[in-house]
Amino acid sequence: MTSKNIYSLRNIGLPAMLSVDDFANQSRLSVGKIRYLSATAKSHYKVYPIPKVSGKSRLISQPSRELKAVQAWILRNILDKLSSSPCSKGFEVGASILENARPHIGSNYLLTIDLEDFFPSVTASKVYGVFSSVGYNKDLAILLTNLCTYGGGLPQGAPTSPKLANLVCAKLDARIQGYAGPRGIVYTRYADDMTFSAHTASKIRKVKHFIGTIIDDEGFKINHKKTVLCGTKRQKKVTGLIISESFVGIGRVKYREIRAKLHHLFTGKSSDFSHVNGLLSYIYSVDRRAYNKLYTYIVGLRRKYPSSDAINKISPKIV
Repeated sequence: MTSKNIYSLRNIGLPAMLSVDDFANQSRLSVGKIRYLSATAKSHYKVYPIPKVSGKSRLISQPSRELKAVQAWILRNILDKLSSSPCSKGFEVGASILENARPHIGSNYLLTIDLEDFFPSVTASKVYGVFSSVGYNKDLAILLTNLCTYGGGLPQGAPTSPKLANLVCAKLDARIQGYAGPRGIVYTRYADDMTFSAHTASKIRKVKHFIGTIIDDEGFKINHKKTVLCGTKRQKKVTGLIISESFVGIGRVKYREIRAKLHHLFTGKSSDFSHVNGLLSYIYSVDRRAYNKLYTYIVGLRRKYPSSDAINKISPKIV
């Protein structure tokens, strides 16, 4: 690594590592341990399926505690210091499903596209490109890639995978935004969920045909079963949130569902307190108006059912 590489790394706040010895020293592990984890990374994962809403299953590749600790160091000291695309609204500081939905408020037409097998589609060669492009030499870039990949792609379960996926997708985002932006089309991406919105149907139809080429060219595939095009007469949903003319929130159906769950808890028909508390925390973070109404409803339930177990087990934030 040249002095220019060292300067470049330090200039963007990254560890200026010249060798595996430097990496081991900075991560406070032995050289032998680092080389061992890199060479045998595949054997340090527990792979198991979890059910999806569709009825299918998703494979989770969970790294061992030892490997996960090294990945966490890479995430904290290298990856989190690199900037992702401004179109990326997931797994970034200040990013959320709410920030992913907000730019689409008031749009007449909405297109949502899901990328199939997202993490496995981010290949080891693309991950190598991330580490190499910021200035790490070949040996270190290979080492870091081995520590962060599984089976030739990103493992769904490693702490480094979401950020690496965003960094790899920077080119994809830039190409799509280069087409969409000048044409008045709003584009955001939350992990594998891509959302486009516009005021005219023709713009959305054109972008639907055009971006398929870009997505294929960048090594990803569209899950056509999950592609949804919404017009003026259909409810618009972005990453689980409902978009209206001037607001984004959980929507009436979800609001009524939570109200019913709360009523069941206070009347003793249900005891799933932790689940409902989790839902309340989620709503507090994405739809303060709905949360305030639910808080008022809870106050009313407390008065109506003063001896209910829910009095002490439902703990809404004070508004």
